[in-house]
Formats: sequence, C-alpha cells, structure tokens
Amino acid sequence: MDLDDDSDQPVSGESEISEDDCESNDSELDDYEESVKKSNKKSLSSNKESSKEKHISEDDNVSESELNDSSDHESEKSESDEESVKKSTKTCRNKQSSKEEKSKTKSKQTRERIVSEKDLSKVFSDDEVSELSGNEDLSGDENGGVQNTSAKEEVEKPDVWEDIYGRKRDKEGNIIKEEKGVYVPPHLRNKDSVSDKELAQLKRQIKSVLNKLAGTNLHWACTSIENLYSSNSRHSVNTALTQLWLDATVQKALTADRMLAEHAALIAVLHANVGSEIGAHFLEELSRKFDAMMETPQPVQDKTLDNLVGCLALLYSFKIYQASLLYDILTRLVDELSEKSIDCVLTALRNVGGVLRKEEPAALKTFIHDTQTKVTKLNQSADTGSRIKFLLEVLLAVKNNNLNKIPNYDPTYIEHLKKMCRGIVRKGNYVTTLNIRLEDLLKAHERGKWWVVGSAWEGSRVQEDKQTVNLPASSDQRLLELARKQRMNTDVRRSIFCVIMAAEDYMDAFEKLQHLGLKGQQEREVIHVLLACCLQEKTYNPYYGVLGQKLCDYDRKYQLSIQYSVWDKIKELDSLSKQGTANLAQFLIHLIMQKGLPLSVLKIIQFSDLNKTTVRFMRQILLAIIMNEDLQTSLEVFHRISKPPKLHMFRESLRLFIQHFLIKNAGKKTTVLSDEDMATLKERAVEVDRILTLYENKLRL
Repeated sequence: MDLDDDSDQPVSGESEISEDDCESNDSELDDYEESVKKSNKKSLSSNKESSKEKHISEDDNVSESELNDSSDHESEKSESDEESVKKSTKTCRNKQSSKEEKSKTKSKQTRERIVSEKDLSKVFSDDEVSELSGNEDLSGDENGGVQNTSAKEEVEKPDVWEDIYGRKRDKEGNIIKEEKGVYVPPHLRNKDSVSDKELAQLKRQIKSVLNKLAGTNLHWACTSIENLYSSNSRHSVNTALTQLWLDATVQKALTADRMLAEHAALIAVLHANVGSEIGAHFLEELSRKFDAMMETPQPVQDKTLDNLVGCLALLYSFKIYQASLLYDILTRLVDELSEKSIDCVLTALRNVGGVLRKEEPAALKTFIHDTQTKVTKLNQSADTGSRIKFLLEVLLAVKNNNLNKIPNYDPTYIEHLKKMCRGIVRKGNYVTTLNIRLEDLLKAHERGKWWVVGSAWEGSRVQEDKQTVNLPASSDQRLLELARKQRMNTDVRRSIFCVIMAAEDYMDAFEKLQHLGLKGQQEREVIHVLLACCLQEKTYNPYYGVLGQKLCDYDRKYQLSIQYSVWDKIKELDSLSKQGTANLAQFLIHLIMQKGLPLSVLKIIQFSDLNKTTVRFMRQILLAIIMNEDLQTSLEVFHRISKPPKLHMFRESLRLFIQHFLIKNAGKKTTVLSDEDMATLKERAVEVDRILTLYENKLRL
C-alpha cells in the first residue's frame, strides 16, 4: 500500500501546481516576452527594407501567436534557459486556453442568436448584407468566402428587382429601361380590364334590382338605382340600365302589361329625381330601335315590336314626353298598314287610349280622320280588311269615349302606379315633360340634343331645306349679333334674349320661356335679361312690365328674383343713364300697381343720403302711384306697408319725402303739375299720411 502511494505521489506533484506558482511564472514569462519584443523591434528596424514587401501582402493586425512564433524563432539560442520556465507554466496555459476557447464558443453562439442569416435580408438591404458578408469573409479564407457569397446571391437574388429609387434592375444589377406607353385620351382610358370589371359589377347590381322590381317595392328599386347613379358615372348607368331594361321588357314573347307598367314607372321616378336626361336617353334608344324594326317587315308571331310600342305608350302615360311623339309613332305604323302594324296600334290604344281621349282630343280626331282617308285609298284583302275595320271601330270608340270596346283595357293598375310615383318623387322635383319629335330623336347625332340643357346644337336643318329656312336663319343671326352687343355672354342668356325679343306677345314669350326647361340658377337669368332689355330701350316699352307681372303671378321665385335684381339696379342708379333710370321707374310702377311687388321694395334706398338721381327716381314713382286714376288701387299700395312693425322707419321716410319733395317743391315748377293736379296731390297726400300712421296711432293709444 505504501509503495503504491509513493509511486503515485511524484506524478501528482508534477501535474498539480499551485495557483501562486502559476501567477509567478506568468509574471516572469511576461517580463521575458517584453524583453524579447524589444529585441524583435531592433531586429525589425535593421531589416526594415527586406521586410517591407512582406508586410504589404500581409494583414496589418498581427496576432499574438505570430509574434510568439517569431520570438521563438529568434530565441532558439536561449532555449536551454527557457525550458525550466516553460515547463512550469505549460499547465497554466493549457487551463487558460481551454477557458478562452469556451468563452469564444459562447460568444459566437450569442452572436449567432442575435441575428441569423435568414433574418439579415429582413433587417438589412441586399447591399448591406453583401457588405456584412464581405467583412466576415476577410477573416476567413478569401476564395472559399467569395464562392459561398456568390452562390448565396445566385440563389436569393430574383431575376428582376427594384432598387431604393424605384428603378428596375436585372439579376446582374443592370438598369432595365421600360418603354413609355402611347398617350391615351381621357374618354378612351375607361376601356380597360378594370373598367370592364366595374361595368360587369354594375350590370349585376342593376339586373338584381330589375329582377326584384314590382309595384310593392317600387320605392326600394328607385332608391337603389339612384344610389348607383351617385356612385358611378351617368353614362355607364344609363347604358347598362337601358340594355337590361330592354332585355327585360322587349322580348320575342308578349310581355305582360303589368310588368311593362312597373318598368315605365321606374323610369318616370328616375326621370324626376335624377334628371330629365334619363328619360331622354331611353326615348332616344327606343326610337332608334323602333325605326330599325320598321325598316324590315316583322312576323306576326314575333312580339318584339308590340312590346316596344307598349313601352313607348306607357312612358307617355307617365308624362315623360308630350303626345306629339306618340302620334308620330302611330302615324308611322299606319303609313304601312299590315296585320303587325294594326296589332301595334291596338297595343298603344289599350295602354293610353283613355289618356289620349282626355288630354289630346283634337289631335286624336285628326289622327282618326287621316287613318280613315288612308284606308279608303287602299285595296286590301278580306282578312286584312276585317282587321282594318276592327281598328277603325276601336278608334271611333276611343273618339266617342266608349273605352270598353278596347280589348283588355284596364287602366286601374296604371293609375295606382301613378299615385305611387307621386309619393316617391322627392319634394321639389317633378317629371319634366319633353316636347320632342320622332325626327329629332332619330337625328340626334347629326343635329344635337337640344332638349338637354347645355348640349350642342348644329344647324343641319338649314342645310337640308335652304329655300324655306334662309330668312329665319338670317333673323336669328341678327338676334344673336344683337345679344352679343348686349353682353349676353352665356348660351342660356342668349337663348332667353332671342325668346323675349322674337316673341309675338307676352304670352308667347312666357310659354317659350317655360319650354326652355330652365332650372335653379338658370331661371334667375330670365329676370336678368328682362331688366337688361328694359333699361336699354330708348323709350319705355310696357311689354317688359306685363311679362314681368306674368312671371310674378306664375311663381313667387320670379318675384324674389325681380326684387333682388331691382335692388342691384337701385344701388347702381348713378351709373345708369337718365333714360335707363326712367325705364326702371316705369317698370316698378307697373309691378307695384298690379301687386306684383310691394312698395317696400324701395326700402333699400337710404333717405338720409339722397342725391339728385335718387330724388328724381323716387319722385317719379310716388307721383305716378298717388296720382293714379284709380284712387282705390293707389291707396291699397300704401295699405300693404302700413301694418308691419319692421317698416316703421320706411313709413316715416316716405311721409317726410312726400311732404318735402312732393308738396313743397312740386308746386314751384308749373310745368310738372297744374293747379288742379296740385290740389288733388295735397288731398291724396293727406290720405296717404293717414294710412301710413293708422296702425301706429292705435299702438300708441
């Protein structure tokens, strides 16, 4: 046992060394290494030129292992002295190296856990990743690192990619030049795949509404289509709606009258709520389809033409257009009397026979007379003759108000739909009845759509018949030239000017102004043009006052427009000519005496700051009112302004003006009033003063 222990002891003594001895040996080794480094520096300085080329090819940072190798190489001579020290420190170095290797492996693992290679592409750009990989490759083998990075780039880099400036590059990094496209006009840009998808979606939505359309859900259907109009272009919705509407109603099989009436009611509501161009678009499409079908004879079994005529008749029943267009269609059918055309006429009479008898009896009588004349001139076969006789019997029954002879005549459901439409149309909107003829609709592409406000109109009609239209065209040209001189700078103003100046009388002008189809702001232009024409006359023309009174009686909006326009003119009295001021005064006198405007329209005048022009203007108006032949009418003018408390200052100003400028100063000029007229003026001025203070005295008491 002792021998074994003794044999083991020297081995353990050699292998185990205390930590103090290791530290002392380390300090001695460090001192020795410093001395070796100094000697190395001296040797390096002596051999500087020879070692320069070596250091250029090598890295600047030299590791400690290379310095140790060089020191060992130069200190081979002193190996015998160092062996004792190295043996003692060898074990300590092994321990330290093992610890350092462990710490290095841990640090590498932590670095790899911070950012992995897969996440580099997410955090950094391709250029930064390449730089990072290049820096890492410098520490390793140069050839192997370059090959690895190039292999990774070939795998990861796409064929076409964008740099930070948005330029497209190929796999090698070259900029790809894109060919610029050809300019596409705005009206052709919608013809792409995206717009086709939107149009298809729009058609699906409209078709869904039309499939569910019925009398009970007419309000929902109209609201749904209106929402589509607000979210899409009108042209797209009009085109899609017209196509699907015709597909649903105009078929080869006979469509039920109830279904036709519901679809016509839908168009009538949209015509009122959205715009009159919707009904005009439908009429244009239906008329073209009707004209195309009339060019070729239609078989009796095919009910397409019957359904088309029924749709046109029902649109008239809902007041979308006037009867002139329907009579054009019926006349076109009667021109070529056949079994098919007779069926179509009977279809139209079945839907709107009672309406024609009630609203257009004279035109219906003329149509029946023309039809009878054509029948007598034709030699028809027995079958066709019997059908023509039946048609004439139906026409005579309609003429004599015997509507029961019309086959399958039942207007109750159509009347029910009309009542529903009145409830669905929003307040302030109404169905604009279009006064269009069939010829205008068929030649809309050549002449233009004059029934749409703001649409272009080309005078193609003048070129067709030069002999008969030359004189009106020249007169219209003179009116347009005169309108230009009067500074009528818009199409609406020019058209109003031509209507007012070319009318036969005030009723003719009023009716033509209503047929212009003006709405909203455009209606105010009528008053603007009317006053402008009135003030430009060399002598006052009562025609303008009578037309203004008719407009005031027709609608209060014209009355307000005249009031605001007169206020603008009163503010500009100093800039008006003497004749223009006199014409404006005469215009106001007529409206005030006819109760078109109250006398309070003059309250805008500042009586505290009067000049000669304003005094002359007020004196002309008040003298004409007070000295009117009809005393009762003149006193009623002052009665209308005697009660409102807001007009107290205006009444006091009128009293003062009458006493100072009419009673006092009017007598100085004998040419203005005679003695009898002056006495009459004083008597009526006292009565006017009493009326103006009548309600104020009651309030004081």
